[in-house]
Amino acid sequence: MTKNITLRIDDGILRRAKHVAIEQDRSLSQWVAHLITKSVTGKSGFYSARKRALKRMENGLHLTGKPLTREQIYGR
Repeated sequence: MTKNITLRIDDGILRRAKHVAIEQDRSLSQWVAHLITKSVTGKSGFYSARKRALKRMENGLHLTGKPLTREQIYGR
């Protein structure tokens, strides 16, 4: 289901936006809908990736082997 919306935008920006839409072989409405969809879905991907990364940092990484001693770290 799609809904119509009303936007207020400067005349100069509107003219330029129409040209960009035409260059991409889309109507202005299709172009704006594409931008909004891309923005919304991109952010959800960002937030899920961020959540996974934070979980990995909390759990840490399992590295095999023994921890280095102080002498090994500083080459003593």
